[in-house]
Amino acid sequence: MESEKFKRTLGTIMAVLGIFLLLFACFAFMATGNEMMGFNVEGARKIAPAVLGLIFLMAGVSMINRT
Repeated sequence: MESEKFKRTLGTIMAVLGIFLLLFACFAFMATGNEMMGFNVEGARKIAPAVLGLIFLMAGVSMINRT
């Protein structure tokens, strides 16, 4: 019971973090300059948040579904 509650909470946190990373990646792709929120985002640095966001989102959702 306690294990399921922890997995569901961790899955929710991972899913929310994934959504925030995907939103950051969207804004980074739309940014006209190479600087966004104090971060230097150019080239592959725009792709990394999108990939991490997808991984976190899929892992979080699957963790929620398994419990």
